[in-house]
Amino acid sequence: MSWLDLVPSLDRGNLRDMQRLSRQILDGLAGDRSLMSRLVEEIPYDPERIAHSRVTLLLNRLSLYRAPDDGFEIRMNMNPRLDNQLVPHDHCYAFATRILQGGYVHVVRRRTNGWEGAFTGDDLEPAIVTIERPGSAYTLGHQVVHQAIMQPRTVTLFIRGPRRKEASHAVAELMPSRDSWPPAAEEGAEAAESRPATLDEYRAMHKYLRECSLID
Repeated sequence: MSWLDLVPSLDRGNLRDMQRLSRQILDGLAGDRSLMSRLVEEIPYDPERIAHSRVTLLLNRLSLYRAPDDGFEIRMNMNPRLDNQLVPHDHCYAFATRILQGGYVHVVRRRTNGWEGAFTGDDLEPAIVTIERPGSAYTLGHQVVHQAIMQPRTVTLFIRGPRRKEASHAVAELMPSRDSWPPAAEEGAEAAESRPATLDEYRAMHKYLRECSLID
C-alpha cells in the first residue's frame, strides 16, 4: 500500500484535469526515491508488470505501477535508440511525462489533414519545438503528433491514460528499418517493434538505474 493506491481515476475527458493530476503523481514519485526503488524491485514478482515492461524500437521501459480500473499506468522509459528517434507519431491515449535525467528536443507537429486516422510526412508541419531538461514535464492528448529526439542516457517517468482509439499512427516512410529493431528474445524468433523484456533485460535496466543513482 502506498499513496499511489489512493490516486483518483485518470479516466477523464478533460485534458486539463489529467494534466493536473498526472503532474502531481509524477512530481510525487520523482520525489519519493524509496517508493520508486521499491516499485522497480517488485516488477519480477508481478506477472502483469513484467509482461508490460517492454523493449521497443524507440526505447526500453519498465512498468512501475498499473491501475487499469482507474485508467492509468506509470512507466519508466530509458535506453533510447538514438537512430530511431526521427519518426513523428501519435498515441492511443493521452499521456504525461517528466524528465529525470538527460533530455531531448521535443517537436510537436500540426496535422494538415484533420485529427483522425493515418498521416504521412506531407500531412505534418512543425508547430512547437522545445528543449526538455531534468524536471521538465508536459501532457499531450491522443490526437497530437510529436517526436522526442533524445540525448543518450535519458530517463523519464511516463503516465498513460485510458485507450481512446483503436490504433496509434506513425509516418510509415520514416519508420526504422527492420535491422534496427530490438533483437528477438528467443533464438529463431522474428524481430518485433515491441516485445516483453526478458528477465535478463529487466536486470540490466535495474542495474542501469542504480548506476544512474535514480534508485537505491
